[in-house]
Amino acid sequence: MFETIICPICNSDTYQVLIKANYPAGSTGQIKYNYSASSDTTLMDQVVKCSSCSLIYLNPRPKREIILASYTGAEDLEFVRYNPERVLTFKRYVKYLVKKFSWARDKSIKVIDIGCAGGAFPKAASDFGLDIVGVEPSEWLAQYGRDEYALTIKTGVIEDQDIPVESFHCVTMWDVIEHMTCPRSALTKIYDILKPDGVLVINFPNHDSIMRRLLGKNWPFYLSVHLTYFTPKTIATLLNQNGFSVEQVKPFFQTLPLGYLLKRASTYFPVFGFINKLIKLLGMQKLSIKYNMGQSILIAKKTLPAKTETNNGE
Repeated sequence: MFETIICPICNSDTYQVLIKANYPAGSTGQIKYNYSASSDTTLMDQVVKCSSCSLIYLNPRPKREIILASYTGAEDLEFVRYNPERVLTFKRYVKYLVKKFSWARDKSIKVIDIGCAGGAFPKAASDFGLDIVGVEPSEWLAQYGRDEYALTIKTGVIEDQDIPVESFHCVTMWDVIEHMTCPRSALTKIYDILKPDGVLVINFPNHDSIMRRLLGKNWPFYLSVHLTYFTPKTIATLLNQNGFSVEQVKPFFQTLPLGYLLKRASTYFPVFGFINKLIKLLGMQKLSIKYNMGQSILIAKKTLPAKTETNNGE
């Protein structure tokens, strides 16, 4: 079920253990994983830090085919229930990107959103008039986005898509890169399909964030579905290796219902479960809250050709 991997950035096989594995008693290695967009399975796997480049990642981890099969078959009603709040979040960032890049005001630009789940970002971009395509491994989520919003969403992973080279002005990945079994192979594909001087937008849980430092092992982004924990330095290294230059990194603020946030927080701090019950009694569970728990948004530009070959990283 598990495999030991080399560092996804530098191929090193030496590391130090940051967090030891904590599997359920009596599991005998047959762990039940729930790889889905809404998964809140707390971290069970060993977390290591590369001795060479300092990348933090799971090692060993479930085999790639197990992970991909789980995402492909996932049905995720819990996740799409909060799509309206996610659309509001993404509308703010669509406006930000349009304001930042003059070319984005041209409604004929083409955008592709990788790992689009139930279509929240494509919906926000489409409402603004942008030409947007989504890619999503979950067959159920992809169909949901097509049915609910009349979007164009391709099913599968980006590496397997038949897309002409230099056909998109912008590629986005929201809460995705930390889930990828081999982010370098995805970036190779992204480099190919981006136009010269194209833009790549990524948001990710920042392992160097103040919230991660404050919460320690109770940081809510320590999840078994997160295979890699990037810092601004390590993600910049990965991007530079694959022909991208980082232009900006800043905090990412998301909007979700208060009740949902308290429910997730109660996994780590039981007191939030009692607060959630009180909030329900007061009828405030649907109150939208804008928050940041250590996520960052990064903007990078396609620059020089990638200088390194894709490793298997698996």
